[in-house]
Amino acid sequence: MSHFASLIFVGGEWCARLHQRANYKIGKHIVETKKTVRVIAKEFGVSKSTVHKDLTERLPSINPELANEVKNVLDYHKSIRHLRGGEATRLKYQKDSEQVVQ
Repeated sequence: MSHFASLIFVGGEWCARLHQRANYKIGKHIVETKKTVRVIAKEFGVSKSTVHKDLTERLPSINPELANEVKNVLDYHKSIRHLRGGEATRLKYQKDSEQVVQ
């Protein structure tokens, strides 16, 4: 079950407060682990878009200091994404060429 499943179906004012806690929890998790939005989304059982929106738009109003730390992690991932993409492509073609040789 996702981390959010029990939060989404709670009604009224509690839902907003619990969602704020969930945003805080995701923010702390990304700062502590330095994982990508894609990995965090999978772990929390929500979409990448939801995680990104929660971290960039909602978290600053909940905890500006944490939001700044999260922004640093997100900026770092953005700065190296071309390297990760290039590595994935290299591994794909390396794997394909090994299969052809066999």
